[in-house]
Amino acid sequence: MDSKADWRYLSNMVHKALNFLDRKDISYAEAFFTSTRTTEVTIRNSEIFAQNRADDSGVGFRVVAPGNKVGFACTNSTNEKAVIEAGVQAMSLARLSSEVPNFALPEARRLPELRGLFDSEVAVAKVDEAVDLARRAIESAEGFDERVIAKHGLVVFESGWRGVANTSGVDHVERETRAVIYLGASGEQDGEVTSSCYDVAFSRSLDLEPEQVGESAARRATELFKPRKLKTFKGSVIFGPEAVSSQLFTVLMNALKGENVVTAASPWAGKVGQVVASDSLTVNDNAVLENGFSSRRFDDEGYPSQKSVLIQNGNLLSFLHDATSAHALATENTGNASRSHGGFDMVSSIIGNGYRTRPEVYASNLVVQAGNRTRDELVSEIRKGVLAESLAGFPQAGSGVVSAQLSRAFFISNGETQFPIKGGMVSGVAYDWLNQISGVGNDVKRYQNAIVPSITVEEVQLVGA
Repeated sequence: MDSKADWRYLSNMVHKALNFLDRKDISYAEAFFTSTRTTEVTIRNSEIFAQNRADDSGVGFRVVAPGNKVGFACTNSTNEKAVIEAGVQAMSLARLSSEVPNFALPEARRLPELRGLFDSEVAVAKVDEAVDLARRAIESAEGFDERVIAKHGLVVFESGWRGVANTSGVDHVERETRAVIYLGASGEQDGEVTSSCYDVAFSRSLDLEPEQVGESAARRATELFKPRKLKTFKGSVIFGPEAVSSQLFTVLMNALKGENVVTAASPWAGKVGQVVASDSLTVNDNAVLENGFSSRRFDDEGYPSQKSVLIQNGNLLSFLHDATSAHALATENTGNASRSHGGFDMVSSIIGNGYRTRPEVYASNLVVQAGNRTRDELVSEIRKGVLAESLAGFPQAGSGVVSAQLSRAFFISNGETQFPIKGGMVSGVAYDWLNQISGVGNDVKRYQNAIVPSITVEEVQLVGA
């Protein structure tokens, strides 16, 4: 389903189902419905491994029965009978469910204006165009250095519609496009094989630069030849944007999610107005960023999007909320209900589970405010430390404890990078690291839900191999 006529048909079926449910003994009903076309090209060992194009449409219903009992059901069939049956199933499940304290759905509000969400060229792009981008990325990587092999990668185009309607008057529709190119490369020399290094670009349009992505991945791979083991010490660590987007982003999300505050799972619960980080750290979530990869006019419950300042010079100002967490804490909804909230599979994390899942609180474009120092300047300030570009591992939820392998890192001595590191780990508590930030770079990189620079942290434990 990729035409406006098909989308109107699905929308009409959804509204018929909501009208039917509204006549029953319920408190509220909500429908989240999408129609997407996804084109995917896979790279494996220097070759275009697979080419796929898939259409997917469907609707997920949340129905609230008296007593705040919530039921959920979905269907990927778009005929009238199937859509209404999904709504009825959600209603039946709601009546059998336990109470969900403080559950809420938003009421209708005016949406902000926002440009850059849809690009007609992505919507009509052919599989051949994705293949061409993939081929150019491979050629760029392997042409950069004969020791490089393009090991794995993806080119993804997505176009379609997203809609939310409920019995409280919310009725919003948005048309969106996304384009992504990802390439991982390894270096081989005299029997030595480097770990895989990748680069990725996210866009709403076809302005992807496969040559730049391929060359960047190749350069990163060739920098890892002849690594040396690291001796255990405590020193300065520059976390590059990739490491920030995985490690520190995860920690910030766990602390800032309103639903974690409600359950006291956030270490920052009750700390609004207090200092939680270095005064070098300012963080906002900007869902109305023009051309932002995860920008939107409304969240996945239909609440208007906004820019929310979360941390200002180390001071905690706000959390991220959906309708339920905002209601539970008697605070403002920030419009952060999301049904596409990351994951380990790149395609799934980009496209999300959509109508197949209930929303949870998640960032749109989480922005760490850039500093005024270049990467070289950050390095020049370090007497002894490590430049950690990429880490393998994830922080423990709640505690923020990190024990991650240095998968792409370099030893720094007297203001200069000396050699790539073989093995070794970084260890500590990420919430402590946020208070030990001594520098923020201006080398901003965009990821799916994060826009982040390099960050220098002092007194970090580094463990030798």
